[in-house]
Amino acid sequence: MPTAPGTRSSFITVTDNAQGSPHTVSLSGTGTVVALSPAILSFGTLSVGSSSKGQLVMLTNEGTTALALSFLITGANAADFSDTTTCGSSLAAGRSCTVTVTFKPRAKGARAATLQFTDNGGASPQTATLSGTGS
Repeated sequence: MPTAPGTRSSFITVTDNAQGSPHTVSLSGTGTVVALSPAILSFGTLSVGSSSKGQLVMLTNEGTTALALSFLITGANAADFSDTTTCGSSLAAGRSCTVTVTFKPRAKGARAATLQFTDNGGASPQTATLSGTGS
């Protein structure tokens, strides 16, 4: 796993008793950095069936290569949360996109879900915790 953004290269050397020892294999890759903010959205208490104002989550590709990405809302009360997005299936290096999340409780009590971004960058998936209460 890369520890910093950008192009990285190294090599592995294997020393053994075979002819041509030591054997060297070149390694290379590009490290990406993905930032998600905020990581927690709290919608407070709403009457069952009413809708909250949307809250934004921003995903930023701080790396030097484009990311392939997808996202979804998961968890026990995922149906209580909905989203609209400016994110497509990829995010260029140095660019950001947003997801607007809305809460519409379907039942009374604490409601929770997770907004999950999956990408081909480091530390995937990135998640934001979603919570609210139906009254």
